[in-house]
Amino acid sequence: MLELRPRCPEDTRALEVLARRSWPMGTHPGGLGWQSATEDMPRPMAVAERDGEVVAWAGVTGANAISEHTRITLEGADTDPEAGAALLDWALERTEGETHLPVFHGDEELRSLAEKAGFAHEGALDTWMRRAATEESPALPEGYVIRPVRAGEEEARVECHRLAWKPADLPWPESVGPVDPSLNSRFSRAYYDAARASLLYDPELDLVVQAQDGALAACCVVWFDAESGTSEVEPLGVVPVHRRRGLAAALVLEACSLTARRGGDHVFINTAPNPLYPAPARTYAKVGFEEVDRGRVYVRRAR
Repeated sequence: MLELRPRCPEDTRALEVLARRSWPMGTHPGGLGWQSATEDMPRPMAVAERDGEVVAWAGVTGANAISEHTRITLEGADTDPEAGAALLDWALERTEGETHLPVFHGDEELRSLAEKAGFAHEGALDTWMRRAATEESPALPEGYVIRPVRAGEEEARVECHRLAWKPADLPWPESVGPVDPSLNSRFSRAYYDAARASLLYDPELDLVVQAQDGALAACCVVWFDAESGTSEVEPLGVVPVHRRRGLAAALVLEACSLTARRGGDHVFINTAPNPLYPAPARTYAKVGFEEVDRGRVYVRRAR
Protein backbone atom coordinates (compact mmCIF):
# COMPACT_ATOMS: atom_id res chain seq x y z
CA MET A 1 0.00 0.00 0.00
CA LEU A 2 1.24 3.48 -0.91
CA GLU A 3 1.11 6.26 1.70
CA LEU A 4 2.17 9.91 1.50
CA ARG A 5 3.17 11.73 4.66
CA PRO A 6 5.27 14.75 5.71
CA ARG A 7 8.99 14.17 5.86
CA CYS A 8 10.43 13.90 9.39
CA PRO A 9 14.08 14.00 10.60
CA GLU A 10 14.07 10.24 11.13
CA ASP A 11 13.67 9.78 7.35
CA THR A 12 17.18 11.03 6.59
CA ARG A 13 18.91 7.66 6.35
CA ALA A 14 16.11 6.23 4.18
CA LEU A 15 16.39 9.23 1.85
CA GLU A 16 20.17 8.77 1.60
CA VAL A 17 19.70 5.09 0.72
CA LEU A 18 17.11 6.04 -1.88
CA ALA A 19 19.47 8.63 -3.37
CA ARG A 20 22.22 6.03 -3.55
CA ARG A 21 19.88 3.69 -5.41
CA SER A 22 18.57 6.39 -7.77
CA TRP A 23 21.89 8.03 -8.68
CA PRO A 24 22.54 9.56 -11.20
CA MET A 25 18.82 10.28 -11.68
CA GLY A 26 18.69 12.42 -8.57
CA THR A 27 20.70 14.06 -5.83
CA HIS A 28 24.06 12.50 -4.96
CA PRO A 29 23.65 10.68 -1.61
CA GLY A 30 26.48 12.73 -0.10
CA GLY A 31 24.96 16.02 -1.15
CA LEU A 32 21.58 14.90 0.16
CA GLY A 33 23.15 14.00 3.50
CA TRP A 34 24.72 17.45 3.72
CA GLN A 35 21.47 19.20 2.77
CA SER A 36 19.55 17.21 5.37
CA ALA A 37 22.14 17.91 8.07
CA THR A 38 22.09 21.66 7.40
CA GLU A 39 18.29 21.88 7.04
CA ASP A 40 18.59 22.90 3.41
CA MET A 41 15.98 20.52 1.97
CA PRO A 42 12.89 21.93 0.21
CA ARG A 43 9.94 22.94 2.38
CA PRO A 44 7.27 21.66 2.47
CA MET A 45 8.41 18.11 1.76
CA ALA A 46 6.61 14.76 1.59
CA VAL A 47 7.78 11.17 1.36
CA ALA A 48 6.01 8.21 -0.24
CA GLU A 49 6.10 4.94 1.65
CA ARG A 50 5.21 1.55 0.21
CA ASP A 51 4.81 -1.20 2.78
CA GLY A 52 6.83 0.85 5.26
CA GLU A 53 9.73 1.64 2.91
CA VAL A 54 10.45 5.15 1.62
CA VAL A 55 10.33 4.86 -2.19
CA ALA A 56 10.16 8.51 -3.34
CA TRP A 57 10.00 12.08 -2.11
CA ALA A 58 9.07 15.56 -3.27
CA GLY A 59 9.56 19.08 -2.02
CA VAL A 60 8.48 22.58 -2.99
CA THR A 61 10.66 25.68 -2.92
CA GLY A 62 8.65 28.86 -3.27
CA ALA A 63 9.59 32.01 -5.15
CA ASN A 64 12.10 34.12 -3.23
CA ALA A 65 14.69 36.86 -3.59
CA ILE A 66 16.85 34.61 -5.78
CA SER A 67 14.18 33.00 -7.94
CA GLU A 68 10.90 34.35 -9.28
CA HIS A 69 9.40 30.91 -9.82
CA THR A 70 8.38 27.95 -7.68
CA ARG A 71 10.53 24.82 -7.93
CA ILE A 72 9.45 21.22 -7.40
CA THR A 73 12.05 18.56 -6.61
CA LEU A 74 10.84 14.98 -7.07
CA GLU A 75 12.98 11.85 -6.84
CA GLY A 76 12.07 8.16 -6.98
CA ALA A 77 9.52 8.18 -9.80
CA ASP A 78 11.88 6.11 -11.95
CA THR A 79 11.45 3.08 -9.68
CA ASP A 80 7.91 3.74 -8.41
CA PRO A 81 5.82 5.64 -10.98
CA GLU A 82 2.68 5.48 -8.84
CA ALA A 83 4.50 7.19 -5.98
CA GLY A 84 5.91 9.75 -8.40
CA ALA A 85 2.44 10.57 -9.74
CA ALA A 86 1.00 10.95 -6.24
CA LEU A 87 3.86 13.18 -5.13
CA LEU A 88 3.62 15.39 -8.21
CA ASP A 89 -0.09 15.91 -7.53
CA TRP A 90 0.78 16.72 -3.91
CA ALA A 91 3.40 19.25 -4.98
CA LEU A 92 1.24 20.95 -7.60
CA GLU A 93 -1.45 21.56 -4.99
CA ARG A 94 1.16 23.67 -3.18
CA THR A 95 2.41 25.76 -6.11
CA GLU A 96 1.23 28.87 -7.85
CA GLY A 97 2.53 30.84 -10.78
CA GLU A 98 5.34 29.57 -12.98
CA THR A 99 6.68 26.24 -11.73
CA HIS A 100 9.97 24.52 -12.60
CA LEU A 101 10.69 20.79 -12.31
CA PRO A 102 14.19 19.36 -12.97
CA VAL A 103 14.13 16.02 -14.81
CA PHE A 104 17.42 14.13 -14.98
CA HIS A 105 18.44 12.24 -18.11
CA GLY A 106 17.10 8.69 -18.03
CA ASP A 107 14.17 9.46 -15.74
CA GLU A 108 11.53 8.72 -18.36
CA GLU A 109 8.82 8.17 -15.76
CA LEU A 110 9.17 11.67 -14.33
CA ARG A 111 9.42 13.14 -17.82
CA SER A 112 6.15 11.45 -18.77
CA LEU A 113 4.44 12.57 -15.57
CA ALA A 114 5.65 16.14 -16.13
CA GLU A 115 4.31 16.29 -19.67
CA LYS A 116 0.94 14.85 -18.62
CA ALA A 117 0.73 17.57 -15.96
CA GLY A 118 1.28 20.34 -18.49
CA PHE A 119 5.04 20.89 -18.16
CA ALA A 120 7.14 21.54 -21.24
CA HIS A 121 10.92 21.09 -21.62
CA GLU A 122 11.54 24.74 -22.34
CA GLY A 123 13.68 25.47 -19.32
CA ALA A 124 17.44 25.66 -19.05
CA LEU A 125 19.76 22.69 -18.86
CA ASP A 126 20.38 21.37 -15.36
CA THR A 127 24.17 21.26 -15.10
CA TRP A 128 27.04 20.89 -12.68
CA MET A 129 30.77 20.18 -12.97
CA ARG A 130 32.66 16.88 -13.18
CA ARG A 131 36.25 15.65 -13.47
CA ALA A 132 37.84 12.24 -13.73
CA ALA A 133 39.23 10.93 -10.45
CA THR A 134 42.97 10.69 -11.03
CA GLU A 135 46.03 10.80 -8.81
CA GLU A 136 47.15 14.42 -8.51
CA SER A 137 49.83 16.38 -6.67
CA PRO A 138 48.12 19.61 -5.57
CA ALA A 139 50.36 22.66 -5.47
CA LEU A 140 50.16 24.63 -2.23
CA PRO A 141 51.91 27.83 -1.13
CA GLU A 142 54.76 27.35 1.30
CA GLY A 143 53.54 26.68 4.83
CA TYR A 144 50.13 25.28 3.85
CA VAL A 145 49.16 21.62 4.13
CA ILE A 146 46.03 19.61 3.32
CA ARG A 147 44.97 17.01 5.86
CA PRO A 148 41.86 15.43 7.39
CA VAL A 149 40.26 17.26 10.29
CA ARG A 150 41.49 15.99 13.67
CA ALA A 151 39.61 14.93 16.76
CA GLY A 152 39.18 17.95 19.01
CA GLU A 153 39.09 20.41 16.08
CA GLU A 154 35.31 20.40 15.75
CA GLU A 155 34.80 23.99 16.88
CA ALA A 156 37.68 25.25 14.73
CA ARG A 157 36.26 23.34 11.76
CA VAL A 158 32.85 24.96 12.25
CA GLU A 159 34.44 28.41 12.54
CA CYS A 160 36.48 27.84 9.37
CA HIS A 161 33.28 27.08 7.46
CA ARG A 162 31.47 30.07 8.93
CA LEU A 163 34.29 32.47 8.02
CA ALA A 164 34.51 31.04 4.51
CA TRP A 165 30.76 31.36 3.92
CA LYS A 166 30.00 34.77 5.44
CA PRO A 167 27.82 36.34 2.70
CA ALA A 168 29.41 39.79 2.67
CA ASP A 169 32.90 38.28 2.31
CA LEU A 170 32.15 35.98 -0.63
CA PRO A 171 33.74 36.90 -3.99
CA TRP A 172 30.64 38.40 -5.64
CA PRO A 173 31.04 40.35 -8.90
CA GLU A 174 30.50 44.11 -8.73
CA SER A 175 27.13 43.75 -10.47
CA VAL A 176 25.64 42.10 -7.37
CA GLY A 177 26.16 45.23 -5.31
CA PRO A 178 26.70 45.51 -1.54
CA VAL A 179 25.73 42.59 0.70
CA ASP A 180 24.46 43.17 4.24
CA PRO A 181 27.58 42.77 6.46
CA SER A 182 25.46 41.63 9.40
CA LEU A 183 24.47 38.39 7.62
CA ASN A 184 26.28 35.26 8.80
CA SER A 185 26.46 31.60 7.86
CA ARG A 186 23.89 29.38 9.58
CA PHE A 187 26.43 26.59 10.02
CA SER A 188 26.73 25.39 13.60
CA ARG A 189 28.20 22.61 15.72
CA ALA A 190 24.80 20.89 15.64
CA TYR A 191 24.78 20.97 11.83
CA TYR A 192 28.34 19.67 11.73
CA ASP A 193 27.53 16.81 14.11
CA ALA A 194 24.51 15.92 11.96
CA ALA A 195 26.68 15.92 8.82
CA ARG A 196 29.17 13.59 10.49
CA ALA A 197 26.30 11.17 11.16
CA SER A 198 25.45 11.02 7.43
CA LEU A 199 25.58 7.75 5.50
CA LEU A 200 28.67 8.59 3.42
CA TYR A 201 30.63 10.69 5.90
CA ASP A 202 34.25 9.56 6.24
CA PRO A 203 36.50 11.54 8.64
CA GLU A 204 39.45 10.87 6.34
CA LEU A 205 37.58 12.77 3.62
CA ASP A 206 36.67 15.76 5.80
CA LEU A 207 39.53 17.94 4.60
CA VAL A 208 41.08 21.14 5.88
CA VAL A 209 43.96 23.30 4.73
CA GLN A 210 46.18 24.29 7.65
CA ALA A 211 48.14 27.53 7.37
CA GLN A 212 51.67 28.06 8.63
CA ASP A 213 50.41 29.50 11.92
CA GLY A 214 48.21 26.45 12.55
CA ALA A 215 44.92 28.16 11.67
CA LEU A 216 42.44 26.43 9.37
CA ALA A 217 42.44 28.32 6.08
CA ALA A 218 39.97 26.25 4.00
CA CYS A 219 37.77 23.19 4.25
CA CYS A 220 35.61 20.78 2.28
CA VAL A 221 33.88 17.42 2.60
CA VAL A 222 34.40 14.72 -0.02
CA TRP A 223 31.39 12.39 -0.13
CA PHE A 224 32.60 9.16 -1.75
CA ASP A 225 29.99 6.59 -2.77
CA ALA A 226 31.68 3.24 -3.33
CA GLU A 227 28.59 1.80 -5.05
CA SER A 228 28.69 4.30 -7.92
CA GLY A 229 32.40 5.15 -7.75
CA THR A 230 31.63 8.86 -7.55
CA SER A 231 32.39 11.60 -5.06
CA GLU A 232 30.67 14.91 -4.56
CA VAL A 233 32.55 17.82 -3.00
CA GLU A 234 30.07 19.72 -0.85
CA PRO A 235 30.72 22.31 0.46
CA LEU A 236 34.12 23.91 -0.16
CA GLY A 237 35.13 27.26 1.32
CA VAL A 238 38.24 29.37 1.80
CA VAL A 239 38.66 31.88 4.63
CA PRO A 240 38.88 35.38 3.05
CA VAL A 241 42.44 36.23 4.16
CA HIS A 242 43.70 33.04 2.50
CA ARG A 243 41.94 33.46 -0.86
CA ARG A 244 43.68 33.79 -4.24
CA ARG A 245 46.42 31.33 -3.22
CA GLY A 246 45.13 28.25 -5.02
CA LEU A 247 43.69 26.55 -1.96
CA ALA A 248 40.31 25.72 -3.53
CA ALA A 249 41.99 24.18 -6.57
CA ALA A 250 44.32 22.19 -4.34
CA LEU A 251 41.40 20.83 -2.31
CA VAL A 252 39.44 19.58 -5.33
CA LEU A 253 42.55 17.97 -6.79
CA GLU A 254 43.12 16.23 -3.46
CA ALA A 255 39.48 15.06 -3.64
CA CYS A 256 40.26 13.55 -7.05
CA SER A 257 43.31 11.73 -5.68
CA LEU A 258 41.48 10.36 -2.64
CA THR A 259 38.58 9.20 -4.79
CA ALA A 260 40.93 7.45 -7.22
CA ARG A 261 42.73 5.68 -4.36
CA ARG A 262 39.38 4.30 -3.22
CA GLY A 263 38.62 2.96 -6.69
CA GLY A 264 36.33 5.79 -7.76
CA ASP A 265 36.16 7.25 -11.24
CA HIS A 266 34.59 10.74 -11.04
CA VAL A 267 34.28 13.77 -8.76
CA PHE A 268 31.28 16.08 -9.02
CA ILE A 269 30.73 19.61 -7.76
CA ASN A 270 27.18 20.93 -7.61
CA THR A 271 27.92 24.23 -9.28
CA ALA A 272 28.02 25.57 -12.82
CA PRO A 273 29.11 28.78 -14.56
CA ASN A 274 26.96 31.55 -13.11
CA PRO A 275 27.36 35.28 -13.82
CA LEU A 276 25.99 36.10 -10.36
CA TYR A 277 28.74 34.10 -8.65
CA PRO A 278 31.39 33.17 -11.26
CA ALA A 279 34.49 32.57 -9.10
CA PRO A 280 33.95 28.90 -8.10
CA ALA A 281 33.25 27.58 -11.62
CA ARG A 282 36.25 29.47 -13.01
CA THR A 283 38.49 27.96 -10.36
CA TYR A 284 37.30 24.40 -10.96
CA ALA A 285 37.52 24.76 -14.73
CA LYS A 286 41.21 25.69 -14.43
CA VAL A 287 41.95 22.27 -12.91
CA GLY A 288 39.99 20.22 -15.41
CA PHE A 289 36.38 20.23 -14.22
CA GLU A 290 33.88 20.45 -17.06
CA GLU A 291 30.24 21.46 -17.13
CA VAL A 292 28.02 18.37 -17.46
CA ASP A 293 24.44 18.33 -18.70
CA ARG A 294 22.45 16.25 -16.20
CA GLY A 295 18.96 16.95 -17.47
CA ARG A 296 16.39 19.52 -18.41
CA VAL A 297 14.27 21.88 -16.31
CA TYR A 298 10.61 21.45 -17.27
CA VAL A 299 8.33 24.48 -16.96
CA ARG A 300 4.61 24.87 -16.31
CA ARG A 301 3.27 28.36 -16.88
CA ALA A 302 0.90 30.09 -14.52
CA ARG A 303 -2.71 28.97 -14.87
